Amino acid sequence: MQAIHKKLHSLTLLIAEDDESTLKWLSRVLSIYFKEVRVAKDAMEALELFEQTPSDVIISDIQMPQVDGLHLLQKISLLSPSTTRVVMTAYNTPEYINRAVESNVDFYLKKPIDIDEFLVAIASSRAKVDEQVFFLNEGYMYDYKQKLVKKDEQSIKLTKKEVLLLELLLKNRKSIVSIEQIEHSVWEESVSDDAIRMVVVGIRKKLYQGVIENVKGLGYRVE
Repeated sequence: MQAIHKKLHSLTLLIAEDDESTLKWLSRVLSIYFKEVRVAKDAMEALELFEQTPSDVIISDIQMPQVDGLHLLQKISLLSPSTTRVVMTAYNTPEYINRAVESNVDFYLKKPIDIDEFLVAIASSRAKVDEQVFFLNEGYMYDYKQKLVKKDEQSIKLTKKEVLLLELLLKNRKSIVSIEQIEHSVWEESVSDDAIRMVVVGIRKKLYQGVIENVKGLGYRVE
């Protein structure tokens, strides 16, 4: 479990569950493994929390008041494609499984969930992300494992902040990443627009001008 703990300790988790005892139990146990665990008693509260600060992983019950968990996870997949989405339910019918597939859910777990199974699934899914190579324009590529940009035989080193920002944008490729998301993921606190702009400029200088697009008033994006 030490290897799994190492892979998960930097990740943030959001739990959506309307049963208070289950919510408390999951929060208490999973707080051991994740950097941050936030809880919501229904889908609307979960969506509000996520829009304020996106999480790396979200696990949601299906049956909840007002909006069910699958609709929530479908919305999350549009807001943040890189977020790992897990649904848990006491029901294991073809109807729910088909809906889970249609809602872009990464994992479907039967209640009561096996914590070890959940942790292994998340660690495995995040490891696949860590092994990716992202191809950019003008012959550039980003090696996620080595944390380097490469072009031809040349390796280009980035600063820590440049790595965090570029990875965030690449994980959400073609989607606009808000200033709030960048602040939370890269700085973990509020910073000035100039501070973010300086990191963007640094990446552009090392790669090429159009690598990061500034979407005025909204945030940044990598195509």
